[in-house]
Amino acid sequence: MKNMNLDRNLFIEALEKIEFDYNSSIFKVTDKSLDFFEQIGLSTEFIEFLKDFSFRSELDFDGLYFNCVNKIRTENLEEANKEIYKQDLLIIGSGMNGDPIVLNTKTMKVGFVFHDKLWEKKTIENLQEMYIDMNLSIGQFFYKKTTEEDFPIDAYDAEEYTQ
Repeated sequence: MKNMNLDRNLFIEALEKIEFDYNSSIFKVTDKSLDFFEQIGLSTEFIEFLKDFSFRSELDFDGLYFNCVNKIRTENLEEANKEIYKQDLLIIGSGMNGDPIVLNTKTMKVGFVFHDKLWEKKTIENLQEMYIDMNLSIGQFFYKKTTEEDFPIDAYDAEEYTQ
């Protein structure tokens, strides 16, 4: 697997900007979660990232939420989320209005999915219609939220931002 750039240092800077003491807050990732991450083919590097940034609860980056790592598995398995992880979009958080924040596990870039389009349809014909790729690493994504005043807080904002 090619080396991916998660921009771990930018993620750490974002944690510092929201004044979160990440060193003393690390929470063990459950075996169930680790098994799920391995089953869906996440890279060792990304699994290590998740282990390093696993906390008891979700993190609020000024309205963008990074899930508690141990809830990523259950969130992705929820029926309403239509197993989009099987189409390479892993839900890792949510925007202010509930739009899922997803990591494209092929490109390792973060984006949004319109929650209303995801949850209201019985089946997904075209996932790309409801997915906005921000083309940012996980570190860039959360760092920009803490440094750019007009950074998107949901898929609608992201659609405008990326045009």
